[in-house]
Parts: sequence; C-alpha cells; structure tokens
Amino acid sequence: MPNMYGGYKLAEMEGCTMPEQVATGFAQATGAMVGAKYLPVLYVGSQIVHGTNHMLICKQTLVAKDAPEHLVTVVLNQNHDDGSLVGQWSVVSIEQII
Repeated sequence: MPNMYGGYKLAEMEGCTMPEQVATGFAQATGAMVGAKYLPVLYVGSQIVHGTNHMLICKQTLVAKDAPEHLVTVVLNQNHDDGSLVGQWSVVSIEQII
C-alpha cells in the first residue's frame, strides 16, 4: 500500500490477548460490519455503565483498494438486560486516533 503524504505508515501489528468473553463479544459485534476490518492490538479495559463497556485499540483496514490504515478506539457494550451471563454485544463507538 502506498504511503500517503502526511499520513503515518503503520508498523506491523499482531493481535492482542484479551479476556475470552471480550474476544467472543468482539467477534459478535463486528462480524456483520462491512467496509473495514478491525484487528485488536490492545485491550484497554472495562467500564461499568448500563452493562459493561470494553475499550480496545484496533488497527482498522478499510476494504477499498489502496485505502490507508488507521488506529482507532473501539468501544463495545456488553448488555445483560436479557438476564444471561454472556449478554448482548454491540459497538458503541469507533474513533480514529491516527
């Protein structure tokens, strides 16, 4: 991929280790998304809100040819309103870092 003027060429990154339930939730929440792929490179932590939020730093690769790669924060929510231990997972936000 060509390096765009003024943009960062991201270093090679490997996926991070994260809690098993977060890895499962990440796959559920992002599995149907189109237009970009996300590689979790850092599990930041969790926050108790309406359910539990989990923040990850991800490498975002857009599907378009020669599209630049970005680092983004991805916030997932694990909602337990259904009464299950696993709960429902959803993407709360995706924000570009670089």
